[in-house]
Order: sequence, then C-alpha cells, then structure tokens
Amino acid sequence: MGIVLDKSTKAGLGYTMGNVLVKGISFLTLPLFSRIMTTEEFGIYNVFVSYEAILYVISGLAIHTSVRSAKLEFKERIDEYISSVALIYILNFVILSGIVLWFGENLGNWMGFDRPVLELLVMYSFGNAVLALYNGRISLDYLYRRYLAAAFLNSAGSIALSVVLIFTVCRANKETGRILGATVTAFLLALVILAVLLKTAKPVCTRMYWGFALKYSLPIVPHGISQVILAQFDRIMIRTLVGNAEAGIYSLAGNIKLILVIMTDSVAMAWSTWFYEQIERKEIKMIQSRANQLALLSVICTVGCMAIAPELIGLLGGDAYAAGKYAAIPMILDAFVLFQYNLIVVAEYYRKKTVCIMWGTMMAAGINLVTNYIFITRFGFIAAAYTTLFSYTCYLAVHLAISRRLVGAFILSLGRLAFYAGITLVSAGINLYFMQSVPMRWGVCAVLVLVLGSRLIQEAGVLEKRKKRGKEEDDQKGC
Repeated sequence: MGIVLDKSTKAGLGYTMGNVLVKGISFLTLPLFSRIMTTEEFGIYNVFVSYEAILYVISGLAIHTSVRSAKLEFKERIDEYISSVALIYILNFVILSGIVLWFGENLGNWMGFDRPVLELLVMYSFGNAVLALYNGRISLDYLYRRYLAAAFLNSAGSIALSVVLIFTVCRANKETGRILGATVTAFLLALVILAVLLKTAKPVCTRMYWGFALKYSLPIVPHGISQVILAQFDRIMIRTLVGNAEAGIYSLAGNIKLILVIMTDSVAMAWSTWFYEQIERKEIKMIQSRANQLALLSVICTVGCMAIAPELIGLLGGDAYAAGKYAAIPMILDAFVLFQYNLIVVAEYYRKKTVCIMWGTMMAAGINLVTNYIFITRFGFIAAAYTTLFSYTCYLAVHLAISRRLVGAFILSLGRLAFYAGITLVSAGINLYFMQSVPMRWGVCAVLVLVLGSRLIQEAGVLEKRKKRGKEEDDQKGC
C-alpha cells in the first residue's frame, strides 16, 4: 500500500524538488560565469548582491513576513491586505530612487559603485522584495507551482540576459552585464506580479492594513539587516580589507552550500504553515518529532556536501578559486546551523514576538562584525568563514532559549541537536584533515549517510504509525 502524503508534505516536497531544479540552473551556470569573468569581476558582482540583500530588507520593510499572521487576522480579506500593503513597496521604491538621485555620488564613493549602479541596486531590491511578498501569499494555499514558475523565470531570465550582455555590449565590464541581467529580469517580473496582485483585489489605503503590517514587520527590519550581515557582509568586508579577487573566491565557495540553502528555504516555506496549523491544535509532540526528523535530514545533507566540496570548487571555478575549498567546509556548517534556526524561529513569528527576533539577531550580527574585522585583518579571507560560523552558533543558541520560553518546550531536542552537531563537526574535521584524499573523505561520508539514512527512515515509519494510531483513536471517540 502506497504512502499517502498530506497537503503540507506534498507542498514541502514540491518546493524542495522544484527549488533544486530552478536554483540548480544558477548553480550549474557558475562554471560559466566564473570562467568568463575574472575573480575581481566575480567579486564585484557578488558584493553588489550583498548590498542588494541589505536594501531588499529596507525596500520591503519585511512586510512579507506578516502574511501568515495577516491571514489569521483578516481571513477572507487577505488579498485586499496584500494589494494594500503592496502600495508601501511602490512608495519605498520612489523614496529610495530619490535618495540615490540626490546623494548618489557620496553613497557611490562610500560603497565603491557609481550612481547608475546604485539605481540598479534600488531596482533589483524592489523586484526581489515584491517577489517575496507574492511568495508569501501563494504559500498560504500551498501553491508551490506558482512559486516555482516565478522563481524559474527570475533565475533563467537573469542568466540568459546576463550572458547576452556580457558577450555584446558589456565585454569590457562583464560585472556590469551580470548586474544588468539580474536587475532587469527581477524588476520586470515584479511589475507583472504587482499588476496581478492589484487586479486580484483593489488596494485600500487604510490604517487597519498598513498599521498591522508595519507594527508586525518594522521590528523585523533590524533583524533582517542583521541576518544579511551574518550571511553577506563578510564579502563586503573582504573586498574592503583584502581585495575584489578574494571576495570573488570567497563568494564562489559560498555557493557550495547552495544545496543546503535550497533545502532550508523549501522546508521553511512549508514548515511555517504546517507549524501554525499544528500549534493551533496544541500538537507540541508532533511538532517536536517532525523537527527532529528534519534536523536529521539536514545532517545527512551537510555530511554529503562537505565530502564533495573540494571537487565542486574545482568544477565550478577551476584553479583560480582553489583556495576557496578551505572556506567551503565551515560555510557548509553555517547552512546546517541556519537550518536548525529556521525550525525553531517560527515559534517567535507565531507568538508575534518579532522584537525578540530582532534583538537576538542584532547581537549575533554585532559579534560577526567585530570578529570579522579582527580575524580577516590577521588571517585573511578564510577566517571570515569561521567567524561567521561562530556568530551563527550564537544566533541559534539565543533563539533556542527564546522559543523555549514562548512555546514551553524545546521544539528541537537539545540532546538531539548536540548529537547532530557533534556528527557534523567530526565530519568537518575529517574532511579538512583528508582534504587531498578523495577515498577517505568519500568513504567516511558513505558510511555516515547510510547509517543516518536508515535511522531517518526508521523514525519516519514510527511517526506515521503514531499518526495513524491517533487518527483511529479520534475516530473511535467520534463514534
């Protein structure tokens, strides 16, 4: 008899499999861009993306994070809410464009970009912010196919247009071609999405909607910027303290963890909606069991990524990026820690304790800035990978404590978490020590994946039996 998947599980699988295909396009085209662009040009583009990540938070004011709570608050009027808050995005775009127009020269000197690039930065951040709002809306109904369609158009369009520009009008400045390709695609897609949202429901400029959105989301803006500092600011600091080439090498190494990032984003999309449903029913044990399973899955993926990281560096970048393999291992561990964070932070969003999220993340970002400055200047760009890992660990610890207080129990068992972290750290040590030995790295990985994989299958079976038993008991009570 086949396994029957519920709606949230199907959506989770859909997001994950589709994300692998869509973002896999970007991953597979890395060898193209890393070879047609110099390490310096590659570094400049990635620093642009890092700045965009900061401006993205400001452009959208993190309003997309309010969508699930808005659904509970406004119910059938959710589409009217979405179209109404979309006007805030348009207003912010106009304001940011005006700031660049008037202060672009000074900002450009400080950031290392000229005024036209800063205008592209505003357009790119606006496009991605609108796309996040749209994704938040369609995820409420588990419409993962629409999400994947938008993501595919954004990814494929960006790559295709960038290649055309690099080989035609931007031959002398290839980083400009890459920036233009990404920006124009995201901006045009955002315009289409806005048209759809405004057509679905007529926007209403009311304090009820705007007030709810801003009250919920504004405390998350410092949190979002702090998240960017944790995830992206090391590239900016490496460019400033070391150079563009080193920023390019470090950025390519960061792409190795893309497999885990894809899984994290996909699972988080379905997990948050499922979590809200379960917590409303007080199903704490069910949440804990599922969280432990997902954490185990992340361990398996982490071990696998670390084992093949050196080979992927060579494949994606070639000899010019070889030094990045020593940064890739701790960066993959970053993704492991971030996955666990996403499992637990949803409790803070559910309780609407966004101020707690803000302070916890700002603390970790502060640690990251200080440790990055100290260790990058002393030990070079690879040190940034380890300081960022340390900062993420502090980040997780703070939010573990906060979520425990809000829910009354640890969503993720501390014992399990410590055990899983121990496995990933030992695996990381083995991979670093045997960096030049493929058989040793791959052999250890194969053993761990087989053992952990069998454990995951066993736990999944136990959980399904428990769910079936609970359903039968409910049916009996109903009779």
